[in-house]
Amino acid sequence: MYTQCPACLTTFKVTPAQLDVHGGMVRCGICSAIFHAKERQIKDQSRAEQTEAVPTEETPTPKLDKQKRSGKGRRRSGRRRADKLRFIDEKLARESGIPTVTKQPLFLRSRFHVSSLLWGFGSLALLALLAGQFVYFYRNELASVPSWRPVLADICLYAGCELRIFRDISKIELLQTSIAPHPQYVNALRLRATIVNRAAFHQAYPRMEVTLSSRAGQVIARRLFAPIQYSETPLEAVLTPNVVATALLDVTNPEGKAFGYEIRLVTP
Repeated sequence: MYTQCPACLTTFKVTPAQLDVHGGMVRCGICSAIFHAKERQIKDQSRAEQTEAVPTEETPTPKLDKQKRSGKGRRRSGRRRADKLRFIDEKLARESGIPTVTKQPLFLRSRFHVSSLLWGFGSLALLALLAGQFVYFYRNELASVPSWRPVLADICLYAGCELRIFRDISKIELLQTSIAPHPQYVNALRLRATIVNRAAFHQAYPRMEVTLSSRAGQVIARRLFAPIQYSETPLEAVLTPNVVATALLDVTNPEGKAFGYEIRLVTP
């Protein structure tokens, strides 16, 4: 609800809580006049804006120096008048309890504050820092998306971090295996195997588990070998997609009882 002071014609916005006090009587925050808010109600905001301007007679323009002096004097007198009115308002508020209404801020021109701009930049900087921390700590999970991995690799190049190599043991295929007596040592066996990475991405070499069994099918030996132990060629960092890699293993034959064998690839 909007109301207008009958003394100074200043427009105010009045809340229901202010109307409930003293039956709708309010006090102007500009000239301290007391009036009934509903009797001076204004429904049209555009009309309310127009009532703020008070026409004045045209006066001749004074000289520049006199204008500056008079402007300073008006500002000083305006501050003194405002302090005096503030003191009167506080005194009336204590004595009568009638609520004070002030000039409607919606009709005032908004001002740009530098502090708001600084707060905005500070908020953006904090959001960027939070996003950077999220990418850094969850880079390996984000890198599971193939299209994001090159971007994350470039970021880690400057941030000094590393991306974990993809691992999908189900995509590594064991093509051929063979076992034969060792050509130089007695009671030793030589195993050969061929593996290939069928995934669309590079991944680490798997571990190789070798199991030897007797003629009756009982397990007589089992051992897990690291990639550096079975790689026949100079070991590379990863398995390239669809490129064959060979493995060569020399193992002992416990008491010469080994009859069967099994090779199983295990996640490193």
